[in-house]
Amino acid sequence: MGKKLFAAIALWVALLVCLASYRFLPLLQPAPQRPWEAPEEEPEKLTLESARQFWDYYETIGYTCGGVEKSDFEVPRIYLDTISGNWADDQSVASRKSLFYLTMLPLVLRVNEQISAERSYLQVLEEQYREGRPPAEQDRAWLENLARRYKVVQEDGEFALTEDFFAKISLRVDTIPVSIALGQMAYESGYATSRFATEGNALFGQWCWGGEGIMPGNRREDLGDYRIADFPTLIDSIKAYAMNINTHEAYRDFRLARADQRREQKDDLDVYSLLATLEFYSEKRLEYVETLQGIIGHNKLTMFDRAKLSAGRPVVLVQD
Repeated sequence: MGKKLFAAIALWVALLVCLASYRFLPLLQPAPQRPWEAPEEEPEKLTLESARQFWDYYETIGYTCGGVEKSDFEVPRIYLDTISGNWADDQSVASRKSLFYLTMLPLVLRVNEQISAERSYLQVLEEQYREGRPPAEQDRAWLENLARRYKVVQEDGEFALTEDFFAKISLRVDTIPVSIALGQMAYESGYATSRFATEGNALFGQWCWGGEGIMPGNRREDLGDYRIADFPTLIDSIKAYAMNINTHEAYRDFRLARADQRREQKDDLDVYSLLATLEFYSEKRLEYVETLQGIIGHNKLTMFDRAKLSAGRPVVLVQD
């Protein structure tokens, strides 16, 4: 009798364990991948103390200027977290510039990768819409969030799926040519040596209002209480720059020209003609455009426009 009772109790315990496992199985499983995301593995962390250590690490993993110039080269997922005040102080001008481009390239590619994932899924939903298939609830919520982030629909505005909606948002959800991003970043941050870069990871000199940000040393009072926007990390600065180019009215001509080139040339964008539409980025207007064209041409930055990230595990670089 005792053995039967023990066996019955054991059976009930086993059944309860199975039921509990079944009930909580969804909590133990990884969250399903969202089709508009470009997921990465959990990054490693690597602390480096000097420009020499940066160079040594890059050589160890085969990440060199000569390697990047090869058409089949895959850029490692190495992301510098923040800029310190002694960034490449002991480097020659040429070495500092090379280190800057190698270090910032993966960050720009990662931001573009995330935008590309959103753009690809946007095109999927647009095609479904044209076929008369309404989006699922989750997809509609994602579209609305995307529309508000890219300022196609204002925060208090009404969201509706129309031909005009897809036409407008497709102009905005698109990548920035890598050479343009690197060229503007180099110019605006002095190759990541400016006070704004070292104090606030500000790589593009973006303005903000409302008492936040970094106070310029020679601020013009007639332009109001503006500051230079600061960011927690370098990649946050690049994301904000891409969103600025993709949403601000001053760069509408850039977006229209990019869309025209997409229709004509697919991925081979003419960055020099696109640069001509960015004259309102600076008060220097045409001089600014010509300077950027010179930076891109002299440093052969267009070779980065077709660069791709590797499939490896990302590494976050931290300066000590």
